[in-house]
Amino acid sequence: MPAKFDFHIHTYYSDGRSGPLEMVEAAEARDLEAVAITDHGPELHVGVPREKLVSMLQDIETARRDAGIPVYAGIEANVVDGSGRVDIDEEFAKKLDLCIVSIHALGELMDPKQVAREYLARMTKAVTHRKFNVLGHPFFYHQNLLPYLSREEIENFVKLMAHRDIAVEVNMKYRGPGDEFLALCLREGVKFSIGSDAHTPRGVGKIDWALSALRRVGARREDLILDDMLR
Repeated sequence: MPAKFDFHIHTYYSDGRSGPLEMVEAAEARDLEAVAITDHGPELHVGVPREKLVSMLQDIETARRDAGIPVYAGIEANVVDGSGRVDIDEEFAKKLDLCIVSIHALGELMDPKQVAREYLARMTKAVTHRKFNVLGHPFFYHQNLLPYLSREEIENFVKLMAHRDIAVEVNMKYRGPGDEFLALCLREGVKFSIGSDAHTPRGVGKIDWALSALRRVGARREDLILDDMLR
């Protein structure tokens, strides 16, 4: 049985509406085993400003001290260019418990095949050259990009994630990725994270679709990132 946790949550430090304490309280109220605060990185237009990163971590620590469940300080870093560069540096990353990597901007590309290939190229470079914990809302950029990639391309990327020990997120907001991709990840030993992508307390821990998707592909608790974080 997959465990209940939520490792993708935004506060008012980026584009959420409430503070870390309120989001953690919501997680406790929904009987989650653990929660991570993961505001957007600073180079996204709605990301946490660099001058507020320290305050963000301090507020997460305050919420952690008062919480009855584990609370992790994280961020949703952005891949910002074709080299795979992200918008947090290694020194700041060392202060975090969890780092999600996502893509939110790919320029003016319109053709979905071009978008899919650019997404794959950028994320491959990011995953190859940097250390992250989770791939956020995988292969979703305004739409599901997986149908525009070959089976071989997808399999090679999943094997790279397994080699780099990066979990794939089952994202509630975009209801993805689909069962075929999840089953491939399970086969290759890629672990799973669960994220509501909540921006308000009401959305925290609403992960029923994600749990159902994991059950459909036969994922068990040991296939999740949770126990690795709890150690």
